[in-house]
Amino acid sequence: MSAHLQCTRCLVAYEAKRSDAQFCGTCKIIRAQERAAQYDTKKKEPCPQCGALMVRRAQSCRRCENQRRVKAYVGNNNPNWRAGLTKADGYILERVQTGTPGKGKGAFYRGQHIVIWEAANGSLPKGWVVHHLNGIKDDNRIENLVGMTRNEHHKHPREALRPYEARIRDLEDLANFWQPRRDVLRG
Repeated sequence: MSAHLQCTRCLVAYEAKRSDAQFCGTCKIIRAQERAAQYDTKKKEPCPQCGALMVRRAQSCRRCENQRRVKAYVGNNNPNWRAGLTKADGYILERVQTGTPGKGKGAFYRGQHIVIWEAANGSLPKGWVVHHLNGIKDDNRIENLVGMTRNEHHKHPREALRPYEARIRDLEDLANFWQPRRDVLRG
């Protein structure tokens, strides 16, 4: 069903499918072109840094803007930066070398538990691992870390840990002693 209307722009009578149409087909196309020209973001201007053409409202061309962002969002300035820490398989990894990643060079991450243990005890001997005594992989307190041979760690883990279990219990009792009791606080 069509309606007989008059164009509000050229005042010509036309037939439209919708009763709320305002423009005839020709005026509709002309109006769309005028609006596109008014809001055209594809007009090009020269970039102030390199002279290449850029979009009208931009401050620089895409290439110069990408180069600026690479320099501006490095390290602490990057919104995704987590102080050089990341997590993998439950272990906290710490960035210990800066640079660009690739083939053994550049950004290099090590387990934070290894870095902490080495800071306290010196370099980790070859064939040794750092073990978390309480089994929590991201609990990197020095009291919770012990260095042992890989063979000792995998062959008889319970035997290797017996000397430390009493120390763990003492430390956990001490930690629980200093935590406030919830039932007293609610009182």
